[in-house]
Amino acid sequence: MNKWIILILMVVTVTHQLTAQDNIGKKNKIFNNFHSYNTIQLLNGRTTSAFAVNSVNGLQFGKFFTGIGTGFDYYYHTSIPLFIEARFDLAKPKGKFQLFANGGINFPFTAQNKKFEFKTGPYKTGGFYTAGIDYLIPVKNEAVILGAAFTYKQVIQMVDNNVWNPILNRPENIPIKEQYSLNRIAIRLGWMF
Repeated sequence: MNKWIILILMVVTVTHQLTAQDNIGKKNKIFNNFHSYNTIQLLNGRTTSAFAVNSVNGLQFGKFFTGIGTGFDYYYHTSIPLFIEARFDLAKPKGKFQLFANGGINFPFTAQNKKFEFKTGPYKTGGFYTAGIDYLIPVKNEAVILGAAFTYKQVIQMVDNNVWNPILNRPENIPIKEQYSLNRIAIRLGWMF
């Protein structure tokens, strides 16, 4: 957990330093390579649909981009993903095609299971992965993002399970680990600057 906090602090510090240098008026090649990909996604799974909002901030080096992202994912159980993303420019006709993939962890945001309210117990962090393709339509130095992706979200709940303990002559809670693997198709719309 401490590794993730250190990584986030490093990204925030680098971003702040790059912004401060640009405000001084100096031309900074690294700052010119900074991009922010902000998307709204319609998530379609086997039984339901929901949406997600993500923001990825990082640096472009030639055809490669890497950055750190976060957002809100409202599919099945509201969560906050924290992930590292990599992108590769495929072709540059009028717009630009990009392949991307990301991976990270998924923090639970709410404590109640809205699908099965009778299941009580805390949630744990799970995995989060996405792979897809985006088409960037240029608008001056920025771009509109249209894309599609396959995304995986893991939700883990330690469900309360009260059983009778004959030795203690009372009920005892022995939690059951329930793990949900949620595969979704995402339709993406966003803005890159």
